[in-house]
Amino acid sequence: MNSEKTENMLAQLIKMVGTIHSDLQEMKQELQGVKQEQQGMKQEQQEMKQELQGVKQELQGVKQEQQGMKQEQQEMKQELQGMKQEQQEMKQDQQGLRQEVQNMNQRLQTIEIKSEERHQEIMKRFKALENDQDFIWEKTARNEREIGNIKKQLS
Repeated sequence: MNSEKTENMLAQLIKMVGTIHSDLQEMKQELQGVKQEQQGMKQEQQEMKQELQGVKQELQGVKQEQQGMKQEQQEMKQELQGMKQEQQEMKQDQQGLRQEVQNMNQRLQTIEIKSEERHQEIMKRFKALENDQDFIWEKTARNEREIGNIKKQLS
């Protein structure tokens, strides 16, 4: 019987080691995949750097075409002006939102204060009711005792 337990325990240990081993193998494969993916990304990054170098060279050529550039520059100035105007409008909207949030926070504070005051009032009323109930209970108990005493005297 002891031998059976030992064999069962060994079988379980072997199974657990096998599972751990297969999990480890899967993790190694996943790590290898990540490394390959990273290598691919590095290669893409190098290609992008080369493309960027080509773009820079093209930009030098564009700079030489100054006449066309002046027209594009004018268009860009107009676009920039439009963006500045939009940015200013966004700042105004943001300021309005800040004010609304501040107002909401103030209202929330007011509501919280009122809620606390109401809570205190209700708690005071509950305490008064509790005191009244205790008083009535004591008086009822006293009256019951007196009634019992009177019944005993009358009997």
